[in-house]
Amino acid sequence: MSDIQVAMTVDLIMEEYPYFKMDDLKLCFKNAMKMKYGRIYNRIDGQVIMSWLREYNKERCAAADTQSWNEHKSHIADELKPISGMFYEEYRTELEKRAASGDESAINALRISNSLMDELSKRKFEKQKMQLEEFYNKQES
Repeated sequence: MSDIQVAMTVDLIMEEYPYFKMDDLKLCFKNAMKMKYGRIYNRIDGQVIMSWLREYNKERCAAADTQSWNEHKSHIADELKPISGMFYEEYRTELEKRAASGDESAINALRISNSLMDELSKRKFEKQKMQLEEFYNKQES
């Protein structure tokens, strides 16, 4: 390649792949030397180099997509994990075991939990009763 061809090729590379770092170029040329992008047949010019860079860019984008997808899956898996280590039913079961063995704090916590559950059930029942009464009142009108 002449000096002019080298300069033109460099300009084309900078224009086409401004996001490439020096490491990208080194890796691309190293892969080309290993004939990863095909045989050269004693011919090196801008077209050959640009074809190498095009192939390298495809590989680079595919690797970035794969990495991004794996990170996305990892984040989704993290979001699906329970925040705490125990669900409420498991907590109640653990409290019942501890209360059965005479643990006073567990007995007290279970008593509070039971009163809360009773209150919530009572409110739910009252709400359903009000909705039912409203429904029947509308039917009578």
